[in-house]
Amino acid sequence: MQQRAALWISGTFRILPIAGIKAISGLIPIYLYIKKIYSKFLLRGSTFPPNHLIKSILNLDGSSGHLSHILSLDHLTQKQRSYLTSLLVDMDNCLNEIHLSFSPFDKEFDPGNCLIDSFSDCFSFHLQFKNIKNHIKALNDITLKTSSDLASSIVISDTSIKNYVVMSISHIHLYNKLIIKTIHQAVNVTSTEAELFTIQCGINQVISIPNISHIVVITDSLHTAKRIFNSSMDLYQVHSATISCELQEFFLKNNNNYIDFWDCCYGNH
Repeated sequence: MQQRAALWISGTFRILPIAGIKAISGLIPIYLYIKKIYSKFLLRGSTFPPNHLIKSILNLDGSSGHLSHILSLDHLTQKQRSYLTSLLVDMDNCLNEIHLSFSPFDKEFDPGNCLIDSFSDCFSFHLQFKNIKNHIKALNDITLKTSSDLASSIVISDTSIKNYVVMSISHIHLYNKLIIKTIHQAVNVTSTEAELFTIQCGINQVISIPNISHIVVITDSLHTAKRIFNSSMDLYQVHSATISCELQEFFLKNNNNYIDFWDCCYGNH
């Protein structure tokens, strides 16, 4: 059908290459057009009210007013989801790509309210040394020092992607003991989003521990961690604003509260 339409539009009934005719006619391949229409249809799920039956079946943990149905995708295991193919699964995956809206004029981004403006002496970044052995030694020294201090805690974050599935792992150590281990899996997210989420999760958990005044974050995504203190507009400001707000509360508790970010390239160790 599309071939006939392309022939009538272009008037080139004797040209054989069909792809060339479609290009001249300005028609995209029919399967891509159908995919586009289908994607627009899936996005309609975001406009449903919170008490809509379909929304209660989707995997929307943490959304406002979300009530999970007994047959919800929330209750399926990862293995069960891998065998399931349906419109609801496609809609669920599509809605995971929608980011929360935010105001660029939020107080966290106002001049003078940014962390870098108010608490510039409460955080530091330690890039990898040119001499990797010296960097490892310095990292080991700070780890040993932090592990022997009851007021200090270590957050280790790592993110990996395999077969379009992102796995985020954060470890929280206190006084040389692993006290919290958190593992998250997600699809349809970028590596930067996953890295920010892992750091956010670790920081959120450690600042809730009483009497913690010093946090050491060890990550192989130091460039991503710097986005927390970046006040310019970007795609990841939703995550940055959340972490910024948590750190601001942490710094306000005590003037001596401090956080260190250390670069750790796991592939080189």
